[in-house]
Amino acid sequence: MKNNLNEYRLTDIDLSALRDFIISQGTTRIIQKKEYLLQQGDMCRHIGYISEGMFRYKRLDSNGDEHITGYSLEGDLVGEYSSCLCGRPSLCSIQAIKDSRVHLITYTELEHFWNSSPENQRIGRILAEQLFAMTYRRLTDSYCYTAEERYVDFMNRYPDLKELIPLKEIASFIGVTPETVSAIRKKLLKTDKS
Repeated sequence: MKNNLNEYRLTDIDLSALRDFIISQGTTRIIQKKEYLLQQGDMCRHIGYISEGMFRYKRLDSNGDEHITGYSLEGDLVGEYSSCLCGRPSLCSIQAIKDSRVHLITYTELEHFWNSSPENQRIGRILAEQLFAMTYRRLTDSYCYTAEERYVDFMNRYPDLKELIPLKEIASFIGVTPETVSAIRKKLLKTDKS
């Protein structure tokens, strides 16, 4: 099983037992492009494994402006973990970027998997640590990296997304305007970094 976790890896671990559990015990759903797996404000009760496709996480702010907060790619887990964990409405919507196949289990089933063996508990702990590390890196990058550095980092982590998502979505994810992304692209083309 690939272990993308948005490429913020602490360590590579064998997640095949988790993947196999989700595929064998879960429900398979085909999610069409632009269809929502979860709407902001709904309770997230499932965690999924993406066998085909990819998803975006987005949030509407109080002014109705959309913000892209993350992606889950083929081979990743997908879900709003904080909603499951805390029993609160989801902070983000999860939408398919292209036609996708996802295998879903309930959060209760995931907890049973974690508790079924010490090795599964270790996998759960490491995944939680990686989720924390990913979130912390995104936070510090937003403060410490320039817009150009965030754009280059995005392109390195998600090279195939450039063809699937609009420029305004890349801009939203890295926290700048589409015009800034255009200027960065032009600059990088001149220096041959893109």
